[in-house]
Amino acid sequence: MLLDARKTARKNTDRQYYLLILGTIAIGAFLRFFLLTQNSLWLDEGASLDYSDGSTVREVIAKIINSDAGDRFQPLYYVVLHYWRGIFGSSEFAVRSLSAILGVGTIIILSTTAWQLYGRKHALWTTLFLSFSSYGVYYSQQTRAYTLLLFLAALQLYFFSQILQQKSSRNQTISQILFCLTTAVGLFCSIFIGIYTLALCIAHLLVDKNVKRWFRWWLPVAISCLPAVFFYLASPVATDPSRVHVTPARQPIVQNTIFVLYGLLVGETYGPPIEQLRGGDRVQIILSYLPLLLLLLAVVAIVFIGFIVGLRQRSPEARKYRPIDKFFLYTFATSFVVAVVFAIVTRYNWLPRHSFYIYIPMAFLLPIALRKSGDRQSLQWNRIYHFAFIALLLLNLYSTYNYYFEPRYQRENYREIAQYLKANNSENVKSVILYGAPNLLPYYGDSVTIHGLGLDTTQLAAEVSRVTNNSPKVLVAIEYQNFWEQKRNFDLESSMAKSYNLESHVRFINFDVYHYVRR
Repeated sequence: MLLDARKTARKNTDRQYYLLILGTIAIGAFLRFFLLTQNSLWLDEGASLDYSDGSTVREVIAKIINSDAGDRFQPLYYVVLHYWRGIFGSSEFAVRSLSAILGVGTIIILSTTAWQLYGRKHALWTTLFLSFSSYGVYYSQQTRAYTLLLFLAALQLYFFSQILQQKSSRNQTISQILFCLTTAVGLFCSIFIGIYTLALCIAHLLVDKNVKRWFRWWLPVAISCLPAVFFYLASPVATDPSRVHVTPARQPIVQNTIFVLYGLLVGETYGPPIEQLRGGDRVQIILSYLPLLLLLLAVVAIVFIGFIVGLRQRSPEARKYRPIDKFFLYTFATSFVVAVVFAIVTRYNWLPRHSFYIYIPMAFLLPIALRKSGDRQSLQWNRIYHFAFIALLLLNLYSTYNYYFEPRYQRENYREIAQYLKANNSENVKSVILYGAPNLLPYYGDSVTIHGLGLDTTQLAAEVSRVTNNSPKVLVAIEYQNFWEQKRNFDLESSMAKSYNLESHVRFINFDVYHYVRR
């Protein structure tokens, strides 16, 4: 009777946790779909639409691999988006809903994995962090590859977790096959999946320490990676390294690393906007956000202390989960070190969006801070750790609020700029977009603005005059003006002054429009 009562109580408790987790996932889904179309598509999303355009998949793939941008290393997303648009259309909601759905799917997969590896309490806190995560919300509302990467990486971990749970050999075989397939597919989505897979591989060896068993698991995985390796080696980049263009780092690696970690913890809309950090006055900008940053530092410090304490506990429960703790700790450390070394060697701009391989183990490690021990003093400290963790969730909600409603965090508004250019065009007035995403202008109804991205900036005035058929008045639109002028080593106003007088200058969010009159 007593045993039956315990089973019934456990089932009831499990049911309560199921409901709590489902409710948390529902909140996460709401946050990812909330105001999904409020903001205009921006530069990178315009690139996603461009790469996924094509009458056939072969045409899409050819466009990607011949690109000079880093998008050539994530072809799978554009193929998926191509088919998605074919079924659901190309509206803002349609193209962004793919990422939102994948974002919700990621929460479900990782929550399930946490329950299987750690149990219901740990799973609840992991789900809370994932659902409230401003980082997760932000990229779930972008028509970009990042949530597909997260989704595939979550699937990898789920299938790999079967070996961590020491399931039957049959289950492990099925899981290994599915892990190989997911890894192979994931590498076509991004070469950064390679960093994550390498981290899992090293962590597995350090925890298991059985070289033969480790080798039997990872040899098929290595073979499954060969198609992606051959695909990338066959691309034009492999024979012409000069075509590899990466966004250079514009801040020291220490600042870069701090920005990545803080972005993963509370999102990119908590502190100073990233565009403001690209200038020379970044120190003053950071100081203006000092109270918010100090609050974040205090909260993270308390959670980190709780994490260390949780790792060092010697209770039966803590010892039970020690190998899994070590696995995620090794995965986090390995992926972090590899990413830092890669950023230093290649000098590319390491950003939070590239760092899903750190975000996933982080989501499993943070709840370790909330483990309870028996003595009264420890229980009091445990309450403080809980308060700090809840505070971290609230800071994520604050960051998400900023993303939704604060203009300083908004990306360029192509909806607005397209309407402005269309309204100001006439028979005697022609508009040219010099830098930006020209495909987004017709997307928002402006089919008259001239595509000027390939113009020779060394003789810009003559080029503008040529493409506008010597129109007496021209509008020149340029996105992120300072960035493009530094990258192309030209000055717009002095270049245009050779043949035009500046009449007026209109500034939009991350966009400038100059009204020029021919002399």
